[in-house]
Amino acid sequence: MEAKPFPFVQVPAMLTGEAAAEYAAGHFWNRYFDSTEVWMAETEDTLIGGVTRQGMTDAVRQYLMTLWSVSYGKAIETQKNLMQMAEASLAADTSGTIYGFLTEAMESALWNPLSDLRNEGFYIPVVESIMKTGRTGDHDISYYSRQAAVCLNNRPGTPAADFTFTDAHGDLHSLYGTSGQYILLLFSNPGCPACREIIAMLKDSPLITGMTEEGRLTMLSIYIDEDLAGWYRGLADYPDGWITGYNQDLSIRDAMTYDVRAIPSLYLLDSDRKVIFKDISPSMLMLQFREHGIDGYRY
Repeated sequence: MEAKPFPFVQVPAMLTGEAAAEYAAGHFWNRYFDSTEVWMAETEDTLIGGVTRQGMTDAVRQYLMTLWSVSYGKAIETQKNLMQMAEASLAADTSGTIYGFLTEAMESALWNPLSDLRNEGFYIPVVESIMKTGRTGDHDISYYSRQAAVCLNNRPGTPAADFTFTDAHGDLHSLYGTSGQYILLLFSNPGCPACREIIAMLKDSPLITGMTEEGRLTMLSIYIDEDLAGWYRGLADYPDGWITGYNQDLSIRDAMTYDVRAIPSLYLLDSDRKVIFKDISPSMLMLQFREHGIDGYRY
């Protein structure tokens, strides 16, 4: 079979802004799944429904960037529709090449804690589909059950779990007792190179600095491990205007109040302490702020 380019969605010219983004997200895969090649039994490793693996990889990335440009609810609805189309393809593509590629690509992009596109919420429809179809690949069902539980914990639109923390003066505080219209919650370790990079990026951002000085954004950095001597030594890494503390009862780590799968990890919370972004990558956070503003993202 000759490789064909991925058939990208064509957005009607009369649609602009949010309407165009929602159309692109909702129709992104239609032409691909409507093509003849998808409904032919496909067992070649080099082609996925007539498209090269690289072409499909590029399409997945562009699709996920499109999801980031619509409301969270619309993104979840779109993901559910995609997985329904992928499941339907199994009737003809009994080898599961298409379904397997999409679920693996989504896991790599959305679940991997090092991915700049990571979004556990967007991954929920994927892992639910895997458990429904039983196509678990090299893993057993418990692996995906655990993923699903992690994804549902503190997911966007739900109240963030409260916790207590102790500051450098020994005073006890709580997340919900911390003032601020928005809270940018950073789980970090003093001295870790990746943490220093993200702290420097946030500290040097005119956007973050401006919102902080306006009183609209509270920066809260929390340490979740046991080396308090190391934490005290590293306090100089954090700007004076930030609130810093350590989770003295270790509930975040030991009771998994938050599933911090990698350090650093960023959460954005609204005035009601509902989660707007969960473990969002620094680059994606800044992109969202630039394109939508702090008030622009919707559940």
